Amino acid sequence: MANQSQEGSGTTREVTPRRTTSSLPPQRASTVPIYRRRRTRTRSNRSNRSRSNPSYTNNDRSHGRRGAIMRRRSRSTSRPATPARPVTPPKPKIPDVNTYLKGDSTYQRQLASYAKSLSDFLAEQGLARTDYNTNYANTRRDIGLSKTDALGDLENDFAARGMLQSSLYSQGLGDLNQQYQNQYLDLDKARTSFLDQLAQDLTKYRGEQTVGTQNARAEAIRRRAEKYT
Repeated sequence: MANQSQEGSGTTREVTPRRTTSSLPPQRASTVPIYRRRRTRTRSNRSNRSRSNPSYTNNDRSHGRRGAIMRRRSRSTSRPATPARPVTPPKPKIPDVNTYLKGDSTYQRQLASYAKSLSDFLAEQGLARTDYNTNYANTRRDIGLSKTDALGDLENDFAARGMLQSSLYSQGLGDLNQQYQNQYLDLDKARTSFLDQLAQDLTKYRGEQTVGTQNARAEAIRRRAEKYT
């Protein structure tokens, strides 16, 4: 086959033997892995391209490799980026109860309101006590003046009749003193009752304020728990 000649135009041309793509025997070609076959074909194609086009040089091969690398890079860079996970901010430190209550404006306003109400209540009670004590002193003075006048009238009456040394005058004098003494006792008893009532009212008011303050504190602590949980 290699030495055959063709006759046609009178010239004899020697046929170049065809180059096989694999150096392995035909019976072992099927055992070659697929990627080896592809690489062999690629190399043969490159060799054939270089034979058919003399201008295809190593520089062109390097450009081909670079283009393949750029295509792989473009495919890798065109993939959608994985979204970053949101950063969870650290939980704030839970302040101490007393520290939180000092900074809770609602609780502090409630305490200020309770304190003002108590101050107003105490001021009202102070005015009432002062007025009562003034009236008490005036009434006691009036009782004393009336007693003095009554004793003078009794003495003049019995002296006019010449009975100052009689038992009747002594009995009348004793009755008159007891009468005014009873007025003093009633006046003192009324004053004591009034002051006791003021004290009871103040105790009751303080108790109501204590309950209100405790409720306000409980609400503030609940707000603290809701804020830091």
